[in-house]
Amino acid sequence: MTPPLAKLLTAALGAGLCLPQVAAASPVASAVPAAAMGPAAMPMTPVQPQPSSAPTELPDSITLPEVFDLLKSRSPRYKAYEADIDVAKSEVVAARVLPNPTINLSILYLNVGFNQNGVATYYANATLPLLIAGQRRSRVKTADYGVRSAEADLKASYHEMAYEARELFVELQADQARIKVLDEALADLARLEQIIAARKQSGVETDYDTLRINVETSTWKARRAEEEASAQDTAGRLGVLLGIPSWYPEAEGELHQMGLRGDADQMWPEIEKSQPRIVAATRYEAYANKNIDLTKRERWPVPSITAGTVAIQNYYSISTQVGITVPIPMFDWGQGMLAQATSRSQRARREREAVVASTQAELKRALRLLDHRRRALDTFEQDVLSKIPTMKQMAEDSFRAGQTQLIELLDATRARFEVKLTNVDMLEAVVQAEVDVLGVTGRIEETSGR
Repeated sequence: MTPPLAKLLTAALGAGLCLPQVAAASPVASAVPAAAMGPAAMPMTPVQPQPSSAPTELPDSITLPEVFDLLKSRSPRYKAYEADIDVAKSEVVAARVLPNPTINLSILYLNVGFNQNGVATYYANATLPLLIAGQRRSRVKTADYGVRSAEADLKASYHEMAYEARELFVELQADQARIKVLDEALADLARLEQIIAARKQSGVETDYDTLRINVETSTWKARRAEEEASAQDTAGRLGVLLGIPSWYPEAEGELHQMGLRGDADQMWPEIEKSQPRIVAATRYEAYANKNIDLTKRERWPVPSITAGTVAIQNYYSISTQVGITVPIPMFDWGQGMLAQATSRSQRARREREAVVASTQAELKRALRLLDHRRRALDTFEQDVLSKIPTMKQMAEDSFRAGQTQLIELLDATRARFEVKLTNVDMLEAVVQAEVDVLGVTGRIEETSGR
């Protein structure tokens, strides 16, 4: 190493090691004054790179519209689906490209014998294919249909992801609602524990009664812990779907019905035009049909014109060469490509028909299931849930009057909260049925019933 370069490196190391970050990171360096250390004696502590900006903190809760926004901005699955559009657009670029000309350079050299043209003959020509049947224009149009099909596929794929995300969001809301019911049960049991403790001091209750209510409280605490784990699992699955696997958000808002209603026959004409899966199948069928038109164009032979020169060594003569080359469709006249394109078109048509039929059947099923579950919930709330306050008051009054034992009071308490948990389960079933209706109608992002 040359002396000037060594001095330069020594000065650079000395300047870097005097940074405050390094001094704080090395206890030895901070204990010894820098002036007392020579350049060679200084510790080789690397400078730690600092992040350009602090990571954005994620909120503790999330709303349903935010779920849909994060799906489009953060979900890896959605980004992968978006790449299909770029692939389709690249087909448009490829379709616009003209065929390349061909240049041929050759030499005919005399090895043995006599040639009146001399020892060498030089050939140079260029060949240009001519798309006289409109193949390029048809390729571009077909590629445009492919882009439209890819865009419709993206919307259909997003709709399926949003449907899955909304199901998880409703499930998380239901988990949180059950946790609230369990918290209410634990608060009620804590109040009963205080009553039992006071009655035990007065000699009314026994140690068995205290043990019995403690066991009951522990049982409900275990149920709450299990429900909390279920909520964390649901939140984690939602975070993974949104592309944030280490995020466990809470779902904002209470679990409630949207009030969706409708008649399948009246709704069907609009759904048939706008449902993402049907639109995607229809556009793919149009793309397949356009490929048939392209195949018919590609069947035409592509002539090539050739122009060049021939140079002969003898007397230095130069000649001009012009010609045309046309493939003769004697054996292969595109019957294989046309058969494949026709088969793909028929398959696309059948797929569209299958999607239309399954969507129409799914609409009727979803609306019927929603109506059934809603009537079941209304009956349950009127016949059972509405009697819970009266049941609670009667059980506690009877216990205070000495007409019932603690075990009967605990049974009544358990029954009350089991009814509330059942109500949450039935409400979740109704809301999930509404999500099914939104999914089959293509209105998965809708937040108000109509």
